Amino acid sequence: MTRVVIDTNLYVSALINENSRRRLNLILDNPQFEIVADNALFKELRLVISRPKFSRFVSESQIKNFLELLYERSLNFETTSIVQHSPDPKDDFLLALCQDSGSNYLITGNKRDLLELQRFGKTEILSLTKFIDLHKL
Repeated sequence: MTRVVIDTNLYVSALINENSRRRLNLILDNPQFEIVADNALFKELRLVISRPKFSRFVSESQIKNFLELLYERSLNFETTSIVQHSPDPKDDFLLALCQDSGSNYLITGNKRDLLELQRFGKTEILSLTKFIDLHKL
C-alpha cells in the first residue's frame, strides 16, 4: 500500500473548487493509497478553512462534513518527531508526519518551499498533477 500525506493547501483548494476536488478525489477514493494525517494537519486545515475569506465558498456544515469524511478515510498518526528541514518552518510538521508514518509521498501545491525539496528521507515530494500523471490516475 502506498502511503500519502496531502498538504493542507490541496484540501482547501478541494473544498472551494470543483475541479480541484475532482482531481484530489482521484487519490482519496483510490484504495491503493493510504491517506495519512495527524492532529496538526487537521488543526491547520480547520484553522485555514475557517478564515473569513473562505466563508463565501464553503459553509460551516460543509467544513464539518469534509473533516469528518477525511478523518474516517485517513490513517491517523501521532507524530512525535521534531523536524527542522523545510525552508518554511510552518511546513515542518508535514515532513515530521511523512517521517513518522513512513509515507511514500507528500503531495503539495507549495511551489516555493516543499516542492523545491523534491525528497525528504524516503518521501518523494510532488505536485498533485505530477502525482496523478505518475500513477496514471
